Amino acid sequence: MNRLKILIIGLIIMNLFSFCSNRKKDISEAPWKDYSSIFKHIKNNIDSTGKLSDNGDKLPDDSRRFKEGELKWVSGGMDGAFGHHGGSNQKTINKVAKLTKKISTNGKLEDKIELYNLLIEDNLMDFIDPTLEKIVNLNVHSEPHLHNWAKWLAFESPDRGAVKFGIALLGLIRDKEDLNKLLILGKHEEFTLFVAVAITNTFEKPETYLWELAKHVDGWGKISLVERLSETENPEIKKWMIYEGYKNNIMYEYLAYICATTGDLKTELSKNTNDTELIKSSGELIEALINGGPAEDISVYTDAGSVVKLYLGQTIGKVYTLDQFLILNTIKSYLSDKDTGWTKLSDNGWTDDLRANLLIDIDKELSLPIWMDLVNEKKNTNDNVEFWQVDRAASILNIDMWEIHWQRLINNPTESGLWFNVMKNANDERIDQIIELAMTKIDLERISTGAEDNMGLGEEYQLHSCLDFIIQDLDKFSGKGNKLILTALKSPVVRNRNMAIKALNAWDRTYINDEIKESIIVAEKVEPNEDTKRNLNKLINGQPID
Repeated sequence: MNRLKILIIGLIIMNLFSFCSNRKKDISEAPWKDYSSIFKHIKNNIDSTGKLSDNGDKLPDDSRRFKEGELKWVSGGMDGAFGHHGGSNQKTINKVAKLTKKISTNGKLEDKIELYNLLIEDNLMDFIDPTLEKIVNLNVHSEPHLHNWAKWLAFESPDRGAVKFGIALLGLIRDKEDLNKLLILGKHEEFTLFVAVAITNTFEKPETYLWELAKHVDGWGKISLVERLSETENPEIKKWMIYEGYKNNIMYEYLAYICATTGDLKTELSKNTNDTELIKSSGELIEALINGGPAEDISVYTDAGSVVKLYLGQTIGKVYTLDQFLILNTIKSYLSDKDTGWTKLSDNGWTDDLRANLLIDIDKELSLPIWMDLVNEKKNTNDNVEFWQVDRAASILNIDMWEIHWQRLINNPTESGLWFNVMKNANDERIDQIIELAMTKIDLERISTGAEDNMGLGEEYQLHSCLDFIIQDLDKFSGKGNKLILTALKSPVVRNRNMAIKALNAWDRTYINDEIKESIIVAEKVEPNEDTKRNLNKLINGQPID
């Protein structure tokens, strides 16, 4: 009898588990419940100019997507920087494609929840392209369920990964009626790339829509849009490329070549119309092309020699601004570089005579006293961008800016960038007063709260950043700033501790007193970061640190 009871109870439990595992999920279990729509957030934060307001940049899922102190990419940065490099996770590709197929067939909530939980990881760039290709190969139909689900993901869901996938699906479905809503989403840089691809897939001639969207974004989104306009023959877009297209808040270097070539900068400058806006844009494009970096640069620009000659012909003796001074110096540095293979660059319009003549003109222009007068006139500016230009120009002209930097720091001692400028000008005569100011104006107790594996990002770590810019240069000043070093060793920010180790490693050992030695031992015992702990151990044992 007892054995029979046990058997019955066992069967009941097994059936109960089976029921629990196979039962249909209800809406209360949906991961999107009780959260607000990202689309509505963006729509409600479009300003009178048609651009996203500053308040709109922070998405409703920020607190779920990023942990406190964690590296947070600028909007669109992760997708823009890494680009499409799909195929790294075949299991995810297969899973997402099969779930999409199932949803298109039956529209079941449990399949939607399972797919959504994959999408909120926001790692679409790992699998999006091959996944979409697989969805096409599976002969997935948009009706009766998938189109509505795609629109819900794009325009109703509260998580950025889901929104991106919804946009991608709409690009496959190609319903032109979705355009206006897609353009709204595209005004947030996090989604511009996905919207650009969807519009390109949907319309036979997408240029006008891409251009219009490009006028309303400034970061990674604009970069992705301008890249897609590189083959345009539209004269209005080509002119816009020269005047506005290259401008973005990431790096002008990303778009300088595309805009100079697509917009035909040489032809525009050849018109010699004394257009001040064209002159300003041309200077910025030339400077970005010379700086080079992440995209094609002046080394592959076949109009380089002609464009530089035309630019100098229209500015030397006519334009006297800080911008012009810096651009002239950039051009001079480029033309004077003996390591450049100038013979190979003859196809770009360069000859030895042209370079020599241009350098003569530039040197004559840069020797004028007006540039020094301009720096002295502007050195007390309150405009941070202009002051950055002043500081660069002063460095070239060997004008001492110490007193200016020092006064700016005294007026605002919790702005970290000002500590960087002061430490850049530190020497044996100045270091004591710098440290004294730091001890007085920086609340060290708020920093020395204990070691954590924290990157120290965000406004709440402004004081930690101030300390960072001081500590990173104390390796040049043995025995100076002991209290700052001890504070850095107890900071939750890993970089603070690493900079303290760097300084102590460089110091003459006679300056490392017993208090510092004891603090290093204590710090090593509680250090949560493996690399930092290893370096602390080397410091204790007098071993070299890489």
